[in-house]
Amino acid sequence: MMRQWQLVLAAVLLLWAGQGWCRGMEVPARQFDSKRYFVVEIDTAGGMAPLGEFIREFSDVFSYEHPVRGLDDHFVFSIDKAHPHSECVGNWRASAEGLMRRADGFEQTYDRLATHPHIRSIEMLPPKRLAKRRPVPFTAEEVALRSVDVADSSQLPVKEASERLGINDPVFVKQWHLINTFYPGHDVNVTGLWYEGIMGNGSVTAIVDDGLDYESRDLADNFNQLGSWDFNDNGNLPKPRLSNDYHGTRCAGEVAAVRNDICGVGVAYGSQVSGIRILSKDLTAEEEAAALMYGLEVNDIFSCSWGPTDDGRTLSQPELVVKKAIVKGIQTGRKNKGAIYVFASGNGGFFGDSCNYDGYTNSIYSITVGAIDYKGIHPSYAESCSAVMVVTYSSGSGEHIHTTDLKGTCASGHGGTSAAAPLAAGIYALVLQVNPNLTWRDLQYVSVLSTTPVNIEDGSYQKTALGRQYSHKYGYGKIDAYKMAHFARNWKNVKPQAWYYSDIMSVGESISANETNNDAKIVRSINIPRKELEAVNVERVEHVTVTVNIASDMRGKIGVSLKSPLGVVSTLGTYRRRDASSAGLKDWTFMSVAHWGEPGDGEWEITVTSDGSDGPNQVEFIDWQLRLFGESIDEKRAETFNITKDYAAVRRSLMTQPHTQIPTSTTSAVSSTALSSTIAASSVAASSSASSSASAAPSEPAETTEPDDDDGKNTHYTTSHAGQYFMALAVLGFIVVVLVMKFHKTPGSIRRRRRHEEYEFDIIPGEDYTDSDDDLDSDGRNSRDRQQRHDDSFDLGFSRQDDPSARLFEQPDSLGGTPPPDYDHIDRFAIGDEPEEHTSGRPDSDPPSTPSGSSGDHIDIKQNT
Repeated sequence: MMRQWQLVLAAVLLLWAGQGWCRGMEVPARQFDSKRYFVVEIDTAGGMAPLGEFIREFSDVFSYEHPVRGLDDHFVFSIDKAHPHSECVGNWRASAEGLMRRADGFEQTYDRLATHPHIRSIEMLPPKRLAKRRPVPFTAEEVALRSVDVADSSQLPVKEASERLGINDPVFVKQWHLINTFYPGHDVNVTGLWYEGIMGNGSVTAIVDDGLDYESRDLADNFNQLGSWDFNDNGNLPKPRLSNDYHGTRCAGEVAAVRNDICGVGVAYGSQVSGIRILSKDLTAEEEAAALMYGLEVNDIFSCSWGPTDDGRTLSQPELVVKKAIVKGIQTGRKNKGAIYVFASGNGGFFGDSCNYDGYTNSIYSITVGAIDYKGIHPSYAESCSAVMVVTYSSGSGEHIHTTDLKGTCASGHGGTSAAAPLAAGIYALVLQVNPNLTWRDLQYVSVLSTTPVNIEDGSYQKTALGRQYSHKYGYGKIDAYKMAHFARNWKNVKPQAWYYSDIMSVGESISANETNNDAKIVRSINIPRKELEAVNVERVEHVTVTVNIASDMRGKIGVSLKSPLGVVSTLGTYRRRDASSAGLKDWTFMSVAHWGEPGDGEWEITVTSDGSDGPNQVEFIDWQLRLFGESIDEKRAETFNITKDYAAVRRSLMTQPHTQIPTSTTSAVSSTALSSTIAASSVAASSSASSSASAAPSEPAETTEPDDDDGKNTHYTTSHAGQYFMALAVLGFIVVVLVMKFHKTPGSIRRRRRHEEYEFDIIPGEDYTDSDDDLDSDGRNSRDRQQRHDDSFDLGFSRQDDPSARLFEQPDSLGGTPPPDYDHIDRFAIGDEPEEHTSGRPDSDPPSTPSGSSGDHIDIKQNT
């Protein structure tokens, strides 16, 4: 019996050790001075053997580091800078820049890499520093304009909110973005939601920034540790460590500052915030990718007030591995409804910068937020572009955002689009409380259809397909929290996404411009037939992207615009006088949300110009490609988007299949006037329903988690293989032990069985050591439900002693018997599998009941036929 219990104990310890090993994997510290790092995408769909083969084959050149956290099939390797071929390693099938070179002495390695049957791509990981949005300066004279006469009758709305909601925060009276007593109406209109008990309960916003002061009494009760991680110092608490690490704390206060007697309140003070620290040190694209898909089970919204430098001359986009991470976030976050990515449009307006030269803000997966000030004026710092979807309030005209600061202090100088993005994120937290079933695209629909246009005379607005006004300055307008939440309450989700890729269209034409001849332009067009859109399942347009190759003497003198079949014009590339680069635009992708709701078929026209106003400049338009992303015709034909797939080839293949049955779109030959009337009627119905709604009962405050000691354990990724295999072996071993004990024949049991053979009546069996739940693993899940597609791939053919990566990354039997842990679909990494005292970080997310008077009718945006 003692031996049997020892076996049971050993099996349990094996399970525990396996779980701890997977959870405790730490990324080795980067050694940028002596190594160059890169990601290799290896096809491991059939097992992990190709990874082992790659490590063995290239052990004389590369050192294995660790898996890319959160992404299947991606692994980080390094090469010593002292290696004679270090500089030959470069991008392959990942970027058009910094390509791998077939140099002398590197030919054989190059050919083996280029022809390797399991390698999909190689992407370099140079160190980089992401930039907080450029701070907006203010003068002492501007500060003097802030005086508030508390006794003024205009303060009555503040007094009412304070009394009805028990808000005693001393700075609340100065939080004009919540209740504007200076210019009534120029605020986010949130108090009506608060009175209905909508404070963001159940929503978690991750502040991706320079840290978060989780010990501040203004944030502690709403801090969510489970969604937090410090990627700069590799710890589980995002503690601000540098003197200027205040940016993230201020942004967090805008979202979820606690209702107490400290500073002010957050716009969604019933919600929670987590902190993801990435802006305080150099990092690689691997850390950035991991940050943007961290804690997808707990983080609903990722608020990002950073990007490339706002200097009017930088052109930058996320690396491919980062793009893949964001795609994973919108595909798997929020239980497959999609994480919400909110980006600040940028503060480079002073320098003529445009957010379409920023690959984060012009991503179709981002909600790009611009700024207006407390008078409703567009501030000079705020960047404009065709990717701006909405605006909300921030600094300008002498005022700033009042919020939480470090060490229990309050900030009165927060501003820029850095402040607009988290304010919008907080409002989206309110919206998700009202309707948590919104997908990432549906929240964008709600943003397009429920915002309020501002400064019509200033924004160069155009009437769009849905009857909405669009401006490159203001997007579809300012966010009205009350209006948006009630509009979202009745929203019925649209069908899944579909997309159309045109062929790459060669141009090969040049123009020259100077002071006397500044009107030259190159115009090209593509006519998209309805049958092609139907072939690829596109019903209507949401996002439009244009990828161009344009050479120029000066990049800042390139102008690009796109006109849709309905005549809506998107200014894609604007002149930037500070951008003197001669690199041109190489495979650069612009994006526009101005064509939302268009049918998509017809002639799309692109125009390229050259600015010769202050000197001659030559532009060569090489080629371009148009892509339309929108709602599908038939949701049964919807598929999962693959960012590296050639969908133009897919379209051509579909068009050559004569017998393919293609469902007919319901949106053919529809005028924008018909769309306008449809949306107008729907909006009126929604507004009427919202205004007649009864107040909802206040929700209970979200549960919080107490911060743990920083133990350096990263637990918040779920991937589909690797670490799971170790656990599968452990579970299998445990089951074997149980079966051995169950059928083990002790002397007593043998005698009983002999006696049973001699007498034909039942014998009471001996002690049974089996567990009635022996099919469940240590986490209470049925082992049969676990994926085990690689259970024959653990032996990679060499011992751990022979593994050249062992000195860099110690893992039990790693790559010598068990593959390296994969951060994605390992159940132990799922949020909620922490010890009991740490599982309260995910608050309830049940929406409030629909008030009486809300019809729940679908807001019909379908085009009339």
